[in-house]
Amino acid sequence: MNGLIVFNSANDVVYQKLNEPLAQKIRGVATTQGLLPVGAALDSNVLLQIFSPIVGSQRIMQCQFDNAYSSLQCEQGFNLVFGELLGFTFLKIGQIPVEMLGRQMGVAISLTRYCYGANLFAAQAGAMQQELLTQCLDCYETLLWEEDQTYLLEAMPRLLINTELKRTIHLTLDATLEHLRQLGLPRAHALLLVSNKLVAVNSTRQALPLSAADLLFLSLMSRAFQAPKSPSQRAVAVFLQGVSHDVNSGCVPSIVHISRLHGNQVLLQVIEYAHMPLASCIYDSFYVLQKIVAVQHQGDSDALKPAFENLETFIVQALNALKRYLKQRSETDDLENCTKKFAAKWENLRKMYTEYFKNFERELLVRIESNLPSFGEELKQIFTLACCDSSSVHELDQLSDTAANVEAKLLEFAEFLAVKAARNISIDAYLEDFPGLVHFMYVNRSRGEMLAPDLRPNQLVPKTKLWSMVEIARNYLKKGQTTVMWKDKAFHYSYFLWFEDMSGGVLSTVVDLQHHFLATGAASGNGSKSPTEPGALTMDYYHDLAELCFPKISPAKVRVYELYCIHLGLVTATCAVEHARRLVATISDVVGEEAF
Repeated sequence: MNGLIVFNSANDVVYQKLNEPLAQKIRGVATTQGLLPVGAALDSNVLLQIFSPIVGSQRIMQCQFDNAYSSLQCEQGFNLVFGELLGFTFLKIGQIPVEMLGRQMGVAISLTRYCYGANLFAAQAGAMQQELLTQCLDCYETLLWEEDQTYLLEAMPRLLINTELKRTIHLTLDATLEHLRQLGLPRAHALLLVSNKLVAVNSTRQALPLSAADLLFLSLMSRAFQAPKSPSQRAVAVFLQGVSHDVNSGCVPSIVHISRLHGNQVLLQVIEYAHMPLASCIYDSFYVLQKIVAVQHQGDSDALKPAFENLETFIVQALNALKRYLKQRSETDDLENCTKKFAAKWENLRKMYTEYFKNFERELLVRIESNLPSFGEELKQIFTLACCDSSSVHELDQLSDTAANVEAKLLEFAEFLAVKAARNISIDAYLEDFPGLVHFMYVNRSRGEMLAPDLRPNQLVPKTKLWSMVEIARNYLKKGQTTVMWKDKAFHYSYFLWFEDMSGGVLSTVVDLQHHFLATGAASGNGSKSPTEPGALTMDYYHDLAELCFPKISPAKVRVYELYCIHLGLVTATCAVEHARRLVATISDVVGEEAF
């Protein structure tokens, strides 16, 4: 049984995705309780009646005690995990361990942000965004969750090719971006994948850099559209994240044009179309608004004034950005009118808060709370008009021609690339130099890329062992351990995490991670200022870890690496450490001039 249900602030069901066993289970419960006639279809009202006590209790725990449930464990392995995004409550249901269900929840929330931006499940977003979310969730949970080490590690596999071919591909993608610039699309990326492995990413100078999570999401989305009857060309609107150290990151409205080329090649042309400072200001305002709503629900009068001052700062920034944006536009009637209404509502709300802070009258707070929902809806309308209008991208039909040009230029290499992707890295090539080594996974967390032998049906290491190894290593990392070794009856496992500067020198942190995580409660998932769940899609864990370990260095200047190794059980710990050190050096030689 597996499913996801999303409730809005009024506890109405706005999204549901239930597999058949779970839907059948819920129908049985609804029939027993007299909520549903025998044989009737399951609808949102029935889900609301069954789950409203749990969701209502969750909201009370959050509002009154600031101590909401993270999960519920039931009999027969039936578990529920809670999540929250911009006032929406996510309920993930499944018969898998809570930790795994929690990771699936994190991915579901992240995919929702990518598909909807700030307009979560809103009518303005349309059915296409819901279809995209459902397809991505289906692909992740039914195809990739327990089969693909890319999504086990949440990192993109890099295709290793020779320098000359790499240069040819980069020149081809540069020519593609130049063509896009001539079409009036100066902020763009071009990505080439072969058999779901990353070959190259080229970006224009004005484009916001892609984050590791962006790469993973784009790959997941392209795989979700790989059904046999799917069209070879497709364009979808998404909201990318961008690198976290950029001031305009968080919400990057984009059009992604996906083209399936010869030889398992996929070309993704990503077009940024919104005014980035404006999109960033408005998007951040949603989170600040939700924070003040939460503070008011909790009745925390001490925290209310700082929350209001924070909200005021962001709203003023958004209004100033809107004014600058309106001056640059010729046709702005709808947006200008909406901005005026939004500014008037804000002025009214600001006056009420100012009056409230003078005498703290309960009646004023009730008036404020009754005005906040309409203010939030006005903010959503602003976001829709200012950040979701992709009409300026009027050359989409020409992106198919651009993809055809790329296919033609790379046609003579297509078969070679397809074969190379199928045999990218073989563990057999390492057996002579590293006796006893049976599998490894080398990850550059700063770039979100990985190098590892492909999994094969007849491989020596069972997939269950590999998945278990990663889970164990993550559990130790969450307790502050960056080097871990252990054995079972058949294999010797080792895990290493380390930091390097931009020149490749190893960085040593003075922070005792184990002591810090225990002191903050991060090891048990209770820390508010420490990274708690390793991953790229769920959160930028490794960026936060670098920031924690090196507070005086910009996280953008710190590279984070991970290495997982599996040896035969006879291999000693000393030998495994030596192999790890030499393996990193060997891979650097194989990768060549472009640093991994």
